[in-house]
Amino acid sequence: MEKRASASKPVCLSVTLQDMKMGFVFLWFMFLPMVVFADRIYTNFEDALSEKTLVHKIKITYQQLDTLPDIFDYFPNLEEINFSNNRLRSLPTSLFRCKNLRKINLQKNKFEQLPNELHHFSNLQELSLSYNQLQSLPDSIGNLKRLTQLGLKQNQLSALPFSIGWLTRLEKLTISYNNLIELPSSFSQLRSLQFLDLSNNYLEWLPNDFGMLIQLRFLYLNRNRLKFIPESIGNCQLLQELDVSFCGVLQLPSTLSNIQKLDYVYVDRRTVMFYPDPRNRFRQHIIEVDAGEINYRPSQSF
Repeated sequence: MEKRASASKPVCLSVTLQDMKMGFVFLWFMFLPMVVFADRIYTNFEDALSEKTLVHKIKITYQQLDTLPDIFDYFPNLEEINFSNNRLRSLPTSLFRCKNLRKINLQKNKFEQLPNELHHFSNLQELSLSYNQLQSLPDSIGNLKRLTQLGLKQNQLSALPFSIGWLTRLEKLTISYNNLIELPSSFSQLRSLQFLDLSNNYLEWLPNDFGMLIQLRFLYLNRNRLKFIPESIGNCQLLQELDVSFCGVLQLPSTLSNIQKLDYVYVDRRTVMFYPDPRNRFRQHIIEVDAGEINYRPSQSF
């Protein structure tokens, strides 16, 4: 009897393992359609409307769209939209009811302003609005608490709202080629910023507490009207690249020498001439940039 009992145990174990394998196979096939549809990108509204609740991503670009149809209530699971390279000037009301949106790409359109309803995108993480005609940002942009990336390159912004300082999770901000004269006093609250491009504006000064941006790794201030950089920048101990070329006769603070990770500081002839030999003043590589140079930074494509 004991032999029979012991002999039957491996059989039972074998059956159990086989059942488990079959169970995993069944689960894999059951969830496979969900994975496939989650990764599918719909490139026209007709296909999207035929599979409404399965739509997670819509990408319709280079179609010369002037408006978007007000049909986004049909897509309750929508997470990403890309309507870049069109002619859009406004957004339909139903879009603001898409609570699961995480990524919005509207760059290279005709937007002159954004609606206050932006705050409805409570789960938004990435917002691309570069290459539009934006003249201002609504205060409601500060309510996008989960935002980590914001692209505003080449618009017509002359100021930023105070509320932008509420974006405490923002890691990357690109706002080059605008008309900024100054930054709001709340700017130093963006303490998650790692990448900041403020180049090609009209900035004359930076807040004295700019050094509170302690997560900064890449800082581009080139082609502004700055006369000095605040001493507090020495607190940005993670800074790796600093571009201050073509800002006029710009005085670099001695606190730069305290930043151990800073490898490259980009200047121009007038900045270099401000010191007899700036290479002896700082540990970092001081690189003089010529006016015609474009792609001169290691992280140019970041």
